[in-house]
Order: sequence, then structure tokens, then C-alpha cells
Amino acid sequence: MSYNVNKIFEDVAYLSKVHTKKEYEAHTINFKEDRYGEFEALVKASDVTAECKQFCEDVFAGFKKFGKVRGTDQMNLNYFMIYYVFPTILSEEEKGQEICDNLKDVWNERFKCNINYTDYNSLYDGFQTKIFGIPIRRN
Repeated sequence: MSYNVNKIFEDVAYLSKVHTKKEYEAHTINFKEDRYGEFEALVKASDVTAECKQFCEDVFAGFKKFGKVRGTDQMNLNYFMIYYVFPTILSEEEKGQEICDNLKDVWNERFKCNINYTDYNSLYDGFQTKIFGIPIRRN
């Protein structure tokens, strides 16, 4: 199974820069409606690890230049996974934690990084209103 990486990660740079709760909520709703269906093979797989490897290989192949993924692209991909992919899998799937654990481990190994994941509510609650970089209240 090959994943439609272009559709899943469309506008990845834009979507990885979220500043407010309202923005994050809207982007998450759009992600669930427009892109989450692309993960059907992953979330329904009997061999989750093998499917995670396939997904990560497809992403790597879709973003590599000269045999590796550029630093900026890697950062945006990591944020996208943390903001949208992991929280959506956790909220939508009964075995979401098992899937996310496997996906995180395979992702970190393939992309030589160290990301982790959390749920949507934890991320949502973390946004704050700032003026000149100073937090003044939660949005």
C-alpha cells in the first residue's frame, strides 16, 4: 500500500505554524475531514509496525532531496505529525495508543529524530495569547 503523501502533507509548512487555539481547532477539523481517510490502511492494519514502516518510507521518499530530508522540511513534518496525525489517531481509534507508539518509534528511527506525541486536548490547552512574546492569558 502506498500512501498519498502529497495529499496528507499538503501545505505542511503553513499548517505547522499554529499560533492560536482557534487556528489549531480549525486546522484539526479540516485535517480530520479531508486527510484522515488516507490513514485507513495504517489504522486498520493487522501488522501495525509494517504499515508504519511503509508510511514512513513513503513520506521519506516524498520529501527527500539527494538522499535525505532537508532540515526545514523535517521540522515541519515533525510538527505536523505532533499537531495533527498523532492526536487524531488517539482520538479516533480504539487502539490509538498502540498505533501511535509504533508510528513514533518507526518515525524516529527513519528520520533520525526524537519526537513524541500527546493528545489533542493537551495541545489545545497549551496555546497562550502573547504580546511581544510575553504570555498575558490563555486564549
